[in-house]
Amino acid sequence: MEIIGNQVVLRSMNDQDKDLLLDLCQDLAGTKVTGGYTSPRSPMRPIRVFYSLQNSATHLPCIIADKKNPQNGWGIIILSHMDFDRKTAEIYIKLITPARGKGYAQDAINTLVVYAFQELGLKHLYANIQEHNTASQKLCEKCGFKQECLQQSRADRYGNHRNIYVYGISSSV
Repeated sequence: MEIIGNQVVLRSMNDQDKDLLLDLCQDLAGTKVTGGYTSPRSPMRPIRVFYSLQNSATHLPCIIADKKNPQNGWGIIILSHMDFDRKTAEIYIKLITPARGKGYAQDAINTLVVYAFQELGLKHLYANIQEHNTASQKLCEKCGFKQECLQQSRADRYGNHRNIYVYGISSSV
């Protein structure tokens, strides 16, 4: 599977992506603002989880790759909790540090949103973003997402209580 954007290709995972996934789950600074794995019991656990999602009817995990060199992965983007009855899904994205701030995340989100609406028939996508993650909030807004609500005091994996903003975008069709 390949979904082509302006700068990126969203593709299935291959064996060459193991190092990328390990880098993403070991990015402690990024994990504090996005959630995700922190010091997994086994370094292979996140890779097994990502592989298992590839065969899921409710998840669409993709590697964000360089359009000019599709084997060069920059991060992951996932449509999760796809509900085809309600026509909704959650979107999650995480890039390795050297790929941030270059427009790849925006292109990946815009590309996946179009695919979700046009090819999968979904009507509404949402992202749960911790209140202190202003970079992700701005990214969602650049991609046309609007802040829908605030979920108060959800405990993160460190036991801290954090407010979560829910951003959403709906299909115009």
